[in-house]
Amino acid sequence: MGDTVVEPVAVDLEPLRRSAGLRDILTYERICGMPPHRRFLVILVAVLLFAAAMLTGLWFLGRSDILTVAPVLGVFVIGYTVLAAVGFVWWAVGLSRRVKVAAFAWQNGWSYADALDRTRRPGAAFARVVHGRERAVIACDDERMPFELGMHHSVAHGQERATIQRPFAFIELPLPASVPHIVLANRTRSIIPTLGLGRGAARMDLEGDFARTFRLIVPEGYQQDALYIFTPDLMARVLDLGSGAEIELVSDRLYVYLPARTRFDRAETMAAALVLAEEFHRRFAARTELYGDEKAGAIAARAGVAVGLRGQRLGGRGISVFAVAGTAAVLLLSAGVTAFSLFGGDLLSSLVG
Repeated sequence: MGDTVVEPVAVDLEPLRRSAGLRDILTYERICGMPPHRRFLVILVAVLLFAAAMLTGLWFLGRSDILTVAPVLGVFVIGYTVLAAVGFVWWAVGLSRRVKVAAFAWQNGWSYADALDRTRRPGAAFARVVHGRERAVIACDDERMPFELGMHHSVAHGQERATIQRPFAFIELPLPASVPHIVLANRTRSIIPTLGLGRGAARMDLEGDFARTFRLIVPEGYQQDALYIFTPDLMARVLDLGSGAEIELVSDRLYVYLPARTRFDRAETMAAALVLAEEFHRRFAARTELYGDEKAGAIAARAGVAVGLRGQRLGGRGISVFAVAGTAAVLLLSAGVTAFSLFGGDLLSSLVG
């Protein structure tokens, strides 16, 4: 099937090539309706007052000769001052990056949101997180390249901490029809929590060079459907445009997951993301627009169900390797502290003896 020739979408990348100034930041805060306690100038003044108070306290401690008795107090004062300054710089850099992304979206007539909470997208990387927050989200409704992109962060409290995972960037594209739940997992840069995802599903190794980078996870019985969609020519473009990404097809959505270090505020990164969005939308639409699940059955077909129940969702919700590693580290540390508290004294005595 030949690709349809379409006119490329004209995009102005100039706002991403400029640095965000104080006026741009203040305008951004006003348009996005940021609460007063999150404003740039308010936080800057708070950090400066905190640093002044800590340094004044350090000066008084030095005059009263307390530091000669307890120098650790001076270390704490200086440490907290430096920590506050570093924290503000880190926050301000993130804010300035979002200002550039917003200016780019508005310049091109697209929608923008500073933060979205609990969007509940159907992708596996979103579904397992109890409370997710998306930052710097752009939405384009151009029929040649409809997409949403942004950064996703896990926000968890108490028992929800088990669902936390590493931040990631994402691009969401609509599909013309519902398709089986298929995950194109990256062997070297895992982003989707695939540990435990797809219990009882088929794991397919692709042919040729693709097998070294990607692996398909599909519901059992839908292997041929996956091969129909992920043709060799399409996989070649996936390897060219998104070799460090992972792809998921679920319902009528296509998700491209990218590493957390993806910088959409850089002109070259955004340009590459838009090329990927336009070409993936066109190519995957061509492979899925006529898709029909013959295994759905007559009853499902009469009810308008495009995909059979077995193919709608991979089993399991997936577990983040990052969360598993963190939990294991905490358990090992706790075990070490407990062992030392029980046997450390005797061990030290034997060593000294």
